[in-house]
Amino acid sequence: MKHFEWTDFVRGLVEESARVAMEHHLASGCRKCRHTAKLLHKAAAAARSDSKVQVPEYVVRSARAIFILQLPENVRLLSRVRARLLYDSFREPLPAGVRTQQRMSRQTLYQAGDYSLDLRLENERGTSRVALVGQIQNRKQPGKWLGDVMVLLVSGKQVLALAVSNSLGEFQMEYAPTKRLRLYVPVRQAGKRIEMLLTQPIGRTTREGRAGAKKALSARKEQ
Repeated sequence: MKHFEWTDFVRGLVEESARVAMEHHLASGCRKCRHTAKLLHKAAAAARSDSKVQVPEYVVRSARAIFILQLPENVRLLSRVRARLLYDSFREPLPAGVRTQQRMSRQTLYQAGDYSLDLRLENERGTSRVALVGQIQNRKQPGKWLGDVMVLLVSGKQVLALAVSNSLGEFQMEYAPTKRLRLYVPVRQAGKRIEMLLTQPIGRTTREGRAGAKKALSARKEQ
């Protein structure tokens, strides 16, 4: 007895002549084909039902990020571009007459080849976690937004946080401050992997900052 392929039949994609022959075959009592057609009918109905569900954008971005993590070899093949710090709000001098200031937010700007990354780090009082909000942009094509770009925050070999940029190239994450923080941004469109060493966490003072503060204090005393 000749059996048929039922995938297109249950989806209504076969020609009229073939459909008549297949229906006649089912009516003849072929148990194997009846079982297969019934099973595929249920699968097609479930697929049509699932297609009506609107999946939130953040769920889609997270799924894509998880999929990318299963293919680390693709990330390693990207050429590395080190980002350099262009601006750090902590390096700005304090207003005249102000000796200390408890800064709970920090703004930094990095440049890596044709790309720039604008980062803002915030730490609310009484908490140890830091909120990082950033945006990646193409400096040569400002109107070309970088969406669905994965951003990894790493300490050593441990991934502390992961985010995926939206259609405007914006992303956000939270993490607990620790040493040797690096931010990795694989820009697959350009075949590059941006890498940067993050500045010291909020609340900590760098050597350069301490030295600058001592000089400023000495100058005020001499006046």
